[in-house]
Amino acid sequence: MLSTLRIRHIGVIDDAMLEFGPGFTALTGETGAGKTMIVTGLTMLLGGRLDRGRTSGSSTVDGTLAMSGHDELAAALDELGAEEDDGEVLVVRRMTRDGRSRAQIGGVPVPIGTLSRLVGTAVTVHGQSDQQRLRDPDAQRIALDRFATAEVGPLVERHREIWSERTELTEQLTELDGLLAERERRGTALREALERIEQADPQPGEDDALRAELERLGNAEELRGAATQAVLALVGDDDGPAAGPLLDIAGEALGRAARTDTTLDPLVERLDAARLELSDLAAEMTRYAEEIDASPGRIEEANERLHELTVLVRDLGAMLPGADGPAEDISTLLETSRGAAIDLDRFEGAEQERATVAARLETLQGELDTAADALTEARTAAAEALSTAVQEELRHLEMPDATIRVDVSAQAHRSHGRDAVAILLAPHPGAEHLPVAQAASGGELSRVMLALEVALSSSRSDRTAAPVFVFDEIDAGIGGRAALAVGQRLARLARHAQVIVVTHLPQVAAHASTHLQIVKTSTEGVTSSTVETLDRPGRIRELARMLAGDAASDVALAHAEELLEDAREKTAGTKTAGTTTASTTARTGRRR
Repeated sequence: MLSTLRIRHIGVIDDAMLEFGPGFTALTGETGAGKTMIVTGLTMLLGGRLDRGRTSGSSTVDGTLAMSGHDELAAALDELGAEEDDGEVLVVRRMTRDGRSRAQIGGVPVPIGTLSRLVGTAVTVHGQSDQQRLRDPDAQRIALDRFATAEVGPLVERHREIWSERTELTEQLTELDGLLAERERRGTALREALERIEQADPQPGEDDALRAELERLGNAEELRGAATQAVLALVGDDDGPAAGPLLDIAGEALGRAARTDTTLDPLVERLDAARLELSDLAAEMTRYAEEIDASPGRIEEANERLHELTVLVRDLGAMLPGADGPAEDISTLLETSRGAAIDLDRFEGAEQERATVAARLETLQGELDTAADALTEARTAAAEALSTAVQEELRHLEMPDATIRVDVSAQAHRSHGRDAVAILLAPHPGAEHLPVAQAASGGELSRVMLALEVALSSSRSDRTAAPVFVFDEIDAGIGGRAALAVGQRLARLARHAQVIVVTHLPQVAAHASTHLQIVKTSTEGVTSSTVETLDRPGRIRELARMLAGDAASDVALAHAEELLEDAREKTAGTKTAGTTTASTTARTGRRR
């Protein structure tokens, strides 16, 4: 539920805090006090657009939402990283002086679209936008599905599952058709390419290794001479000194000294290790010089193999493109050939796979038609029940001669079925049933929407997450008995939901469990408004003002008290959407 709403700098409201009760909250006040600004601020909090003409500089709206029972919304906010405080989330919307909009949910900055998607779905505002809502066939279908959620909900879910599988298989079938067409074009070429690679049997990096070997073979004499010269420098010959004999002399000299001074033993060991290492180096360089094969036969053999691999890469590199383009060496070609082999396997199995998918699609189409038929049947039954329920509500709302019809007709098949839903109204006997938005006057439209919401809310089996309804202009064009009837039905709706109503009719306001008054003051030509929560004496005075325009009149006060008492008796014992504890908490104030 919506616990609090704070509005700053919107219209005549400079700074106002509203604390809503869990059931039926009425907002009243003199003309021009700013009642509409309350709805404007609430709409802004839900992600709606704000008319810049209604602001003075920067404007801010923040509200707290109690999350109890709203598991899906709570999960979405948790994923967003929004912070909760005692089960409540703070929502902030700000308009800057330059017209920019900012929003936060639980301390997390979010786009306005996200604000509307998350918070906007938790609160339904009825007002001037109702006509647009009633023109939307999808909204009417969703309303019917809500009404019969126990019967229709599982069928809609089953239909969506089949539709989703069919969509996936249709896409798979299109892919397989493309694969089969490609098989005719590429299959033979791929097979021949893979056979060439298999016959050549190249090894990863073989071409690079051959180039390195050819470079070595082309410089064999120079490399052999360098190795031989290095060996002579290490081990020497009869013509001159070398490192090996000199190390032998050093070792013998140091060994004699170590027999006198044992602290030289570690150095003697290191000299011995150096002599061994030098000997190993000389032996390896000798083998290197002896093993260099500069024969023309080996050079020719290496050149032929490199040419074979180069031609293979040239011919097949473009045919088997890798992730980064055509292959440029043997290693890349071998890598891309693995992908080509996978493609070839798919080519070989595509025809059978397509037959399997097509057969499943044919079966699935039958299942989808059956699911759609069951859905149409359930919706048709629900439409009749909804018509009866709304008709009964209209009788209580002083529209006994009006008739409601909910039509279910065929339309193009979609994920939610092939049903189009239309709510039609005949406002008086003999009138043609037309879409509600066309057939109803302003006052009738408000009552039809109220009747619809009461019927929908009364059908809800889950009472843990009461919805929030805001009604603006619900009492437009009505009075007398119709106004009393609207108040009574709003009180009934508040059994299963939180209801917030902006009204100028005392007959409606008297049925509220929480009464907020927008108070207008003028100082030195400047008008501003604040909001007060009324106790019983305050409510009587406000109802008297609404009845007679004079809160001091004894007759008006007596009439107001009688009206309040009569409304209390009619709603006595009614359970609201919240608990006593929640009500007390909301009224004692959780200011942020």
